[in-house]
Amino acid sequence: MTLYKTIWTLLKANKSNLLIGVLITVGVTFFYAQSIDVENTSLQEANIALISEEESPVVDGLRDYLKEKQTLVTLEGTSQKEIDDALYFNRINIVLHLPVDFTEQVEAGQMPAIEIQSRPDAFSKTIVTQQVNTYLQTLLLFKEEGKTVSEAIEQAQTALAVTGQVELSTEYSQRMKKMLTGMTFNLLSYGLFLSIFSGFGVINMAFNRKAISKRNQSAPLAKRVLQRKILLSLISYSLLLTFGFLLLMVLLVIRTSWDTAAWYHILNTFLFLLPVISFSACVTSLVKNSEAIGGISNIFITGSCFIGGVFVSANFLPDIVNKIAAFTPTYWFVQNNTLISETLTYNQGFTGSFWFNGFVLVAFAAVFSMIHFVLGKEGCPRWQYNSAKN
Repeated sequence: MTLYKTIWTLLKANKSNLLIGVLITVGVTFFYAQSIDVENTSLQEANIALISEEESPVVDGLRDYLKEKQTLVTLEGTSQKEIDDALYFNRINIVLHLPVDFTEQVEAGQMPAIEIQSRPDAFSKTIVTQQVNTYLQTLLLFKEEGKTVSEAIEQAQTALAVTGQVELSTEYSQRMKKMLTGMTFNLLSYGLFLSIFSGFGVINMAFNRKAISKRNQSAPLAKRVLQRKILLSLISYSLLLTFGFLLLMVLLVIRTSWDTAAWYHILNTFLFLLPVISFSACVTSLVKNSEAIGGISNIFITGSCFIGGVFVSANFLPDIVNKIAAFTPTYWFVQNNTLISETLTYNQGFTGSFWFNGFVLVAFAAVFSMIHFVLGKEGCPRWQYNSAKN
């Protein structure tokens, strides 16, 4: 009992460091929770950028038509980097790239191919694509009747002036909620991982000090028994944190809409907990320098969140980055959350994919545990970072 009190005292003494991940996760989760509105069934206008290398009545006609249907945004620059930044920061949802010979093709009675670039979560891409095709097909129809381009544009605008209110089904609202729920659960890979790793670091750093180690050698408990009790205490601490984070998710995100997806998200969280605990136990028991612990936390935990799809969607990242991210448990945790969010029917195909990703998480836990067992044997030196002294 004295050991557990000591561990609890150490954790309370370092609560400011341990709460960093918790506070960040709570803040972002609260922000995401405000975006989940299952009652909203009206279609929101999309922010569209129309990029054309020419100016003509045909281009102006398409631009005027889209202004009536959506929100047309003018970009400060049209380089690919500026477009990607505008999409990532949600300044625009969709970019329409008109071909160089757009006007020439329309005047010749041909349907031009328009390149469309959008955010991965832009549902309105389908609506905008349909609106553009409808306008061009109507314009070409009047053009085939022998009318001039100006006359065809005017009659097309008149014919398409009839509008209506588009109402979204409740299924769409539920799907958007599932997507935001998955994004929120992804945040646990930062807050939960950082909090557990920091807790392991605080306790193992304290018990690995030379003075404490020598004192424990004369204790009635064997070294292996002592280490086992410390590990069990830290596992209890990890479970307590996990239940706390899950309670936060239930209160802010899931609330009363319990479904199959919610249970799969919770199961996936516990699968992710296995490599988190094994990695934390392995690294913090072998490294006994606070600067090294902090460096590993910043590089591995935060870095894996960036390349694993937590802070930046994997759809925006190059393939080489996704391949590197696959060597971290965070990537597979996010993959499972994405799979759960995008699945409408939880059939055998979904179950196979879910458990494959879950098996990878368990494999990571096994590898970290094996490394911990091999390097943690009696007599194996612990790594320590020594800063240069003047």
